[in-house]
Amino acid sequence: MKHIGIIAEFNPFHNGHAYLIRSAKERFPDKQIIIMMSGDYVQRGEPAIFNKYIRTEAALQAGASVVFELPSLFATASAEHFATAAVLALHATSLIDTLCFGTETSDLTPLKEIAAYLTNEPISYQNALREGLASGLSYARARANALCQHFNHPEYSTILKQPNNILAIEYLKAIIKYNLPIDVIAIPRQGSGYHEPDLSDSLCSATALRNAIREQVDIYESLHHFMPESVYEILSGRPDAKPLFWNDFLSFLQYALSYNTRPLQEYCDISNDFSNTLSRLSPIPYDFDTIVDRVSGRHLSQSRIQRSLLNILLSQTACQMNNAKANGYIHYLRLLGLQKNASFLLKECKQSGTVPIINKVTQAKHILPLDAYSAFTRDLQKSHLYNQAFYNRYHVTLPTEYERSVIIC
Repeated sequence: MKHIGIIAEFNPFHNGHAYLIRSAKERFPDKQIIIMMSGDYVQRGEPAIFNKYIRTEAALQAGASVVFELPSLFATASAEHFATAAVLALHATSLIDTLCFGTETSDLTPLKEIAAYLTNEPISYQNALREGLASGLSYARARANALCQHFNHPEYSTILKQPNNILAIEYLKAIIKYNLPIDVIAIPRQGSGYHEPDLSDSLCSATALRNAIREQVDIYESLHHFMPESVYEILSGRPDAKPLFWNDFLSFLQYALSYNTRPLQEYCDISNDFSNTLSRLSPIPYDFDTIVDRVSGRHLSQSRIQRSLLNILLSQTACQMNNAKANGYIHYLRLLGLQKNASFLLKECKQSGTVPIINKVTQAKHILPLDAYSAFTRDLQKSHLYNQAFYNRYHVTLPTEYERSVIIC
């Protein structure tokens, strides 16, 4: 039997995520839930608010069967690379035949139409996209305008402004492009919108939770209503369950920008123009929001700026991404956690999966080819940087990646 895949960040895990997992299990009660989750850094271009092990445990407590880690190079990439790598990683497990995701629309038809159109990218679309970019529009806005010219339907303009829909389209594109035997199930988003900044609903957005955690002293008691009881217990009782934000990494970013010997345009998501803007940033402010304001332009979204800065911090280059893309993106799977009664899934994955499974860090150099092992060790270094930022703020030493073991619930 094949199972259900979910691609997630759980940043942080909240009632909406629990609803997604519960809905998938209600539809397919005999199937297991396989999670492909971002690690210590996320697609918005920022550090995850809680480390990946806290978020893995939260997902397992909420009903996930297995949690794998999506490598940081892809977890922090554009929507297209993020979605493609995550879908291919789930496919590589050999465990799933269905992908479940949240959307802002209950009708998959327009999303499938847009995905099929973008997979082929006709010349008329490419020309319209170039015209939009040349006029100073951000990539997202230029793409939305080009698509609306083709489909000529007001509904599509709204669809293309909604984050879950945008990711859903990218998931569908990957399935079409690689001809994968994966069905899709859309779960319409409940409660607050993706970017809703206020805690106005028990099914609030992750954005609202991050804002509240950033601003409040009595963090978890005030947020009890917005997360499952099991997650509240994890966050409220553990010394390692404390939040990190961009400002906790600022000294590292200042160093990376000041002493960088690589041309900035060699990093992912950085154009020549943006490289020049960053080079003129002196002195570098000691506040991340101020840095973003200083380098903002009308053609760059905040997420794009944050991803660019994160790529510099983590030394993620366009060459690394191009090599990964040319070689199928995924070369190993890192296991973060599983249910005690789901060990049979790990056995199936090792027998039938198409890439090696890493459940002990020390195994990696013995079972991975050199290029894959180099990518794996770069991810370990990024997690150690996260641990260092955590120590600098809280004076709590987190276990290294070599000391961690797979979480069993």
